[in-house]
Amino acid sequence: MPGPEEPPIANFDKIAHFGFFFGGSGLLCAYLYRRQTGTVNWKKLILTAVIIISIVGALDEYHQSFTPGRTGNDQYDWLADILGGISGAFIFKFLHRWLK
Repeated sequence: MPGPEEPPIANFDKIAHFGFFFGGSGLLCAYLYRRQTGTVNWKKLILTAVIIISIVGALDEYHQSFTPGRTGNDQYDWLADILGGISGAFIFKFLHRWLK
C-alpha cells in the first residue's frame, strides 16, 4: 500500500505502470505464441495482446478508485499501461527466436 511520501523519482508510478504492463504483455505474447499452430499471425497476436492489456489496465484504474489511499481513473496511468503493453508485445516479436 502506498505511503504518504512521494517517491524520489518524479512520476515513478508511470514508470512502474509501464514496467508491469511491459512484462505482462511479454508473458501474454509468449502464451499466445505457444498456442499458435502453423504460421504465426503476428498482427493478430500483437493486437490481441494489446487489447487484453488495455482492458486489464482500464479495469485496474477503475478498481483503484475504490481502494482506500489510492487514486483511480488516471488516464495517464492507463496510457502508461497501454504503452508498456505495446512495447512488450513488439519486443517479444523480436526476441521470440530465443524461446525455441
